[in-house]
Amino acid sequence: MTNRLKEMGETASWRLLVAAAIEGATRSGYALKRQPGRGLSNTWEVTKDGEAKIASVRTTRDRYIAFPPLEGGKRWKTLDGADLVLVSAVDDPANPQNVDVYLFPADVVRQRFDASYAARIEHGHTVRDNFGMWIMLDVGDDQIASQVGSGLAVDYPAIARFSIDELEGAAVAPASVTEAAALEPEDTDGASPAFTTVAEVLASSRSEIARLTGMPLEAIKLDLKIEA
Repeated sequence: MTNRLKEMGETASWRLLVAAAIEGATRSGYALKRQPGRGLSNTWEVTKDGEAKIASVRTTRDRYIAFPPLEGGKRWKTLDGADLVLVSAVDDPANPQNVDVYLFPADVVRQRFDASYAARIEHGHTVRDNFGMWIMLDVGDDQIASQVGSGLAVDYPAIARFSIDELEGAAVAPASVTEAAALEPEDTDGASPAFTTVAEVLASSRSEIARLTGMPLEAIKLDLKIEA
């Protein structure tokens, strides 16, 4: 089984997903204007029927999206300044054939992230300020802390779907491709600061393994061995 997006490389596949998001919103009647400034490269002003809103664009190859919490989960970086969240997601993380585009109300997304944050803290997970925290787009198991807040893609169906063949071919408008090509992945999608201690690396690794496996955090044990 070949994962076509992996074969493209990180930057090319990311730009393809961004182009899909832009094109999906455009076909839904929105005019998009990228917001200038470092750290805002994937924040857009979107206008429809004369009403302008701010949209944060997120891309995902595993059908999870991230925003970094601030002030112990009281605020969310980028999300708090948005009215909408525009998401471009593969249909199948293991064998992607299509890209689905979703448009979520930002206040609903904040509610999901607030609930997920609270559940993780309650279950002893480490959640760092200014470090991306992830929630599932598809329906998960709310009994698992890392899956609380899931299901946005079910409650808000996709506004557009493009095959990867379409996105690589001529089906997507040149303007969408040009806009995406001007962006850099490191400026977007909940980029996280570097760890400063080994303990932070281990704590984050345990939380990430719990998220991926659905196991409770307390069941994840990691041993570190350093050989000089």
